[in-house]
Amino acid sequence: MAKALPIEHYRTVYGGHQARAGLFGVGPQEFNARVLARFRGAKPYPQMWASYAYLEVQSIAGNKCCPKAEVVPCVCEVSFRCPDHGGRCVGSHD
Repeated sequence: MAKALPIEHYRTVYGGHQARAGLFGVGPQEFNARVLARFRGAKPYPQMWASYAYLEVQSIAGNKCCPKAEVVPCVCEVSFRCPDHGGRCVGSHD
């Protein structure tokens, strides 16, 4: 198992996910509750908080960079176009 990073690292990562969720209208208290619900009784450690925060923000954002992004047609799984961040495709173009 890899050596854990300092707790400050995981707090910074978590804060970044929390801030991104805020772009989509999910405040810090609601985000924290949603992440906590993912533990389902497990005793969390710092890396779990960061990992589950990532999963939750992906669930909230749906792979979009920000709320301005709009779904556009593409052969991949899902594709977005954003006026601020450009285009992004998720999935294979095969």
